[in-house]
Amino acid sequence: MRGYYPLIGALLLALSMVAQAEEPLSPASERYIEMLSNGGPATIRSTARSMHRSGESDPRVLDVAAEVLLRDYQAATGGTEVDALAWITNALSNAETDRYQGVLQTVKEGAGHRKLANYANRNLSNRLPEGEPYEAGSVALTEVAEATAQNSAQSAPAQRTDGQYHPISEVRPGMSRTEAVAIAGPPTASHQHQTGKAWRPFNFRGQDVMREQALYRGQGRIVFSNTSQYSSEWQVLEVILDEDESGYP
Repeated sequence: MRGYYPLIGALLLALSMVAQAEEPLSPASERYIEMLSNGGPATIRSTARSMHRSGESDPRVLDVAAEVLLRDYQAATGGTEVDALAWITNALSNAETDRYQGVLQTVKEGAGHRKLANYANRNLSNRLPEGEPYEAGSVALTEVAEATAQNSAQSAPAQRTDGQYHPISEVRPGMSRTEAVAIAGPPTASHQHQTGKAWRPFNFRGQDVMREQALYRGQGRIVFSNTSQYSSEWQVLEVILDEDESGYP
């Protein structure tokens, strides 16, 4: 599986002028690139949301996200497509420089949907240090998708073995449970419990009323929280590293 990632890194190094490109991509960043380049609107939406919540700021990943945004911002007219691109504008706000401000300005002025234009405007900032502006076409999405497609097909959780998963230290708060399990593999055991927020009268969304402890023997545990009573989505709240974790409640 990992043999494909040097190819991805080399491809992005050739396509991007980012100084960090010589550093290895983290497992989370590798997965984000796979999902952005190969996914449809629903996958891109969940990926961009996870990127934003987990604080993903690697320019190699954000470059791919920016190119997806520039590719689709005029054609998206509503629904999941607009939501996905709106979350990309949120993810681009994780950047440590103003590299993507020109991209957001372009989307603000030319988006095919008002919601997307509003999100682009919301994420514009004049407080970031100066960076080299991202130029449209710097990432060839078709080539990135081709480079990652075979690896993506082979890395589905059901086809992996324990030796191909990464340590739970590679999982980040803000990731979805699906992404966390794809990176770290299934836990040794897990259990759920209700939180005190279930009894708060003004917690209308029902957020964080349930938590799940995913135990990984010899590594520690991943704590998940429900995002809303209206959806089945869970996200990583905390990663607790503990080499003495038995793996059972």
